[in-house]
Formats: sequence, structure tokens, C-alpha cells
Amino acid sequence: MIEPHGGKLVDRVVGEKHREQLQIRLAESIRLDQDQYQDLLNIATGRYSPIEGFLDRNDFLKVINDMTLEDGTVWPLPIVLDVSNDEVDALTPGEKVGLKDPHGELVGAIEVSEIYKYNEKEAASKIFGTTDRSHPGVRNLYQRDDFFVGGTVFVFDQYRYNEFDLLPRETRVLFEHRGWESVVGFQTRNAPHRAHEYIQKSGLERVDGLLVQPKLGEKKPGDYRDEVILGAYQKLLESYYPDQRTALTVFPSKMNYAGPREAIFDALVRKNQGCSHFIIGRDHAGVKDFYGGFDAQRIFKEIEDLGIKPLFYDFAFYCTRCDGMVSEKVCPHDDDEQIHPSGTKIRELIQNGELPSKKMMRSEVASYIMDAENPFIERKKSQEQAL
Repeated sequence: MIEPHGGKLVDRVVGEKHREQLQIRLAESIRLDQDQYQDLLNIATGRYSPIEGFLDRNDFLKVINDMTLEDGTVWPLPIVLDVSNDEVDALTPGEKVGLKDPHGELVGAIEVSEIYKYNEKEAASKIFGTTDRSHPGVRNLYQRDDFFVGGTVFVFDQYRYNEFDLLPRETRVLFEHRGWESVVGFQTRNAPHRAHEYIQKSGLERVDGLLVQPKLGEKKPGDYRDEVILGAYQKLLESYYPDQRTALTVFPSKMNYAGPREAIFDALVRKNQGCSHFIIGRDHAGVKDFYGGFDAQRIFKEIEDLGIKPLFYDFAFYCTRCDGMVSEKVCPHDDDEQIHPSGTKIRELIQNGELPSKKMMRSEVASYIMDAENPFIERKKSQEQAL
């Protein structure tokens, strides 16, 4: 099976029984927000291998400037822990301080190696290619506190996002049990439409198994809610996919909307899960018109071999002449014969109470979404003010 990124699957879960041995300073504990908490768990369980903690200054600067860690390992997005001015005064490099989840429960610790400031505009420009606050990733970065804390982390238990949350070592066992020597991973932040299905099955034709792994966590207003994405995929997989050739799990993480960089990031996470291949379609992790439709494919040609093979796909659509789902690569017919299952168009139809055509979305999936209560994320007042 494919090696984890960096050669070793990180495991920073120490168990509750070792908590006292760490000599943690509880009075200075840092309370994490939901995104920070999930990053902590992804570090500890190996999804972010080879990273073993929140990045220190040198690693942070290498990542934003060169898309590598200081040791040269490819890594495209900074995994950082921001703290307020008040918290900084209580932190001392070399000491271990507690980490609490968003509810205030002690779940782990960080051995502080460094506390440092950063230039938010420079970081935004490097990571997202823009400093425009209308970009949700930029806006999120600008809302962070002034200091980052670097250091190795420890977690006391294997916390789960939900019952679908299979850790990297568990998907690896699953793949081995099923005899999958090659596995293609598919990242999504949406409920599935027919183009997704076409691309996934095209990828599955080339390998032994398919891992569908929605990214669940903080998203922008108008995106599907987590439970709707999962429910929609359950409806699709149980009716139209071979059970022993597909697996459904989740990647708990916020969407960064970092376009090409996030495509690399998503591929490396699936490499750690045990995937040998990863699907990159049009506008992967894009938002509005900040990135070109195929920038996320081009970036894979600009860096060294990642150890996971990207599979590139063009537009997929329903052709009335071909009478089925096709792509531009295999269909010779004109635009007026094509029905493109646009995610934006499908959401608009559902929001208006209209059932999308079967040529755009499977009826089982569409009906499930239509019946769901509040299937989309609503805009908060604070977000409206920020815009």
C-alpha cells in the first residue's frame, strides 16, 4: 500500500492514562475554536502527516512561500494556532499547556516551541493569490488573532466527527481487507450530481476501489449542510455503486477555498488515508472567479512527484444526442445538445422548490435534498457586515 506522506503515519494520541506524565500547565490552557480543534485531531491521527504539531515560524514561512516544510517536504497550506495578546503573555516556550475543545473540555496539549507574529496581507497574497476580503479564505485569515503558537501536540483520545469518520489507519485496514491495491479518492463539498457520478465511476474504472470523502466543517453561506451531503451520498451509493468497490467516509476540516494549493492539500490527505490516486476536476476548491477553471490541475505539473497520482477530468455533462453522461473528450456534439449539471443551477432550483432534471441529478438524491429541512448554510449577520 502507498506510504503516508513523509514516510510515516503520525500518531500523537497518547491516551488519557499518560495525561499526568506530560506535566501540563492547565492554568494557561488554550481554548480552541471548532476549526482549530479539528486541525488538532487531524494532526494527532495522521491525516496531516508528516506534521506533528502546529507550525513554527520557519515552517510557516516555507509553506506560504515555497509550498514545502523546512525539511523540503511538500506541504501547501499552513496549519497554525492563533492566540490573542492576553494568551501570549501566559505562554512560555518549552512548556506544555493544555488544549481545550470549543466546549471547554481538556482534550490535549501543546509543547510550545515558538510564539510569533505574522504579516496577514503577505500570507493571504501567497496562500490565496489575493488580499480581497470578499474571498472567504482571506476573510477568515484576517479574523485570526495576532500571534501564532508553534509546537508538537498531544491528544488524549480518538475523538470522532461522526460515525462516518474513519481515521487513516482504519481506511488502510479497510482497503487491505477488501484487497484494494489501488484506490482513487474523491473530494467534495457538495451533494452529488450526475457529473460527479460520471467522474467517480470513470476513476473507478482505472483502480480497485473508490473512496468518496466529503470535506465536512466550516463552509460559506449557500453551501450544503454536512448532514445533507452525507445523506445524499448514501442515497446515491446504495442505488448506483457496487458496494464492495466503494467506501464513504469524511474529512473533517474547514474549506479554505485556496484553489490550487488546496487541491494539493486534499491529495496529500487522501494519500495519508491510503489512496494511490486522486481526482481533480474543474475549479477544485475554487470560489467565485478567483481561480481559473483548471488552475488546480496545472499546479500538479509544477511540483515534484507527490507519491499520489492525480487523475484530471474536464467538463462532464448529459448529451441528448449521445443519450447519456459524457465529457468533451468523447462527445462530438454541439453545445445546444449539452445539459450541464451545474451545482449553482441545481441549488437555485432546489431553493425555488423545483426538482432538478434526472439528467442533472439522480431523482433519489434530489428528492432527499428537497425533503431536508434547511439544506443550505445561511449567512450570518456578522458575515453580511464583513462584506
